[in-house]
Amino acid sequence: MKVFLPWFGHFGDLVRDVLPWIWAHWQPGDVIGGDPRQALLYPVPPEPVLWAPVAAQYPHGYDSHIRPGELPDALRRVALARWPRAVLRQWSRTGEVFPKPSLRLPDPVAIDVVLAPRRKPYADAKNGWPWEALAQGCQARGWTVGLAGTREESASVPHAIAAWDIAPADGGLCGTIALLRGARAVVTLDSGIGHLASLVDAPQLVVYPRRGDERRSLVLRDGRHAQMRFADMHRWNTRLCLPVWGGVDAVLTALIEVMTRTQIALGPIAPWRAHHVSRVPGWEAGQTIVVKETERSLIMRPEGNVLIETSPLPPARPAIPVHERERRRATCRACAHYRAGSDRCAVCGCGFVIAERIVSRVARCPGGFW
Repeated sequence: MKVFLPWFGHFGDLVRDVLPWIWAHWQPGDVIGGDPRQALLYPVPPEPVLWAPVAAQYPHGYDSHIRPGELPDALRRVALARWPRAVLRQWSRTGEVFPKPSLRLPDPVAIDVVLAPRRKPYADAKNGWPWEALAQGCQARGWTVGLAGTREESASVPHAIAAWDIAPADGGLCGTIALLRGARAVVTLDSGIGHLASLVDAPQLVVYPRRGDERRSLVLRDGRHAQMRFADMHRWNTRLCLPVWGGVDAVLTALIEVMTRTQIALGPIAPWRAHHVSRVPGWEAGQTIVVKETERSLIMRPEGNVLIETSPLPPARPAIPVHERERRRATCRACAHYRAGSDRCAVCGCGFVIAERIVSRVARCPGGFW
């Protein structure tokens, strides 16, 4: 008998790494630790007794600023006290790849666009993305909008169908999966909901500040680099998974294309890469064709083809000198219009101010300070 100790880190790592590992090794009679509200994700419902120490350490959900301390040892003590002869298993990153887990999926809820308006309770560059403006742009075009995630970790977006209202008992997980399954298009950042969208093969657009960021390691919190995982989402998703670079206007343009004139073809890219889209059998004027392989996609448009690679790139070189970056950083942090919790400027509405904009040669302070 095995006891799988609970994962208490980021939700994205749970979906993309921990769950496939559990599903690959679990056998009938084994015990699983995890958030009881997320029972839908596991082969059997998690044991609440194993989650109690996690809930005590992180009462408001996982926070990267709170160290786990003695939590790993506490989990082992609880498990051995309850199942003294069990073999304890704890996920660790080994590089081994496991198949997608076969979840018991809820019925889809038909919706045009699903957004994942992620807003963590701690400072994080991803917190500042203007989800409300994107939702308004979608609604102005007559599209219905759904919100994936949980109430506690999502930005407020009015006049949208929220996952946590569809299925409040589990905090919104069942509602999130139902919305993802019924969506014509899903928009996320590089986040846990993005991995969940790829798990259920929802047509998805993943937003990044600049082209190439989806293949790089970026600074997101506490000055630390985090490797973007677009490649993992693209690899899992058997339908459509494309990056979008920029802000609200860029995402709306991509949504219009995906929802109104895009056809998806699974198969080798090489025979089509050098050809015009009009050579594709059955192509209609104005149509976009996306040819998808596991590791890359080819977007074929009348104006030309674009190859989307997923292999990692080296970190981008700083665009401006160190002393100028530090001056900009200090200026922003001292400014009354800077919102540290979301890394956002209240004047222009831009996110990623400290994480991205202060190192850009083209970004400008709306107050004229740099």
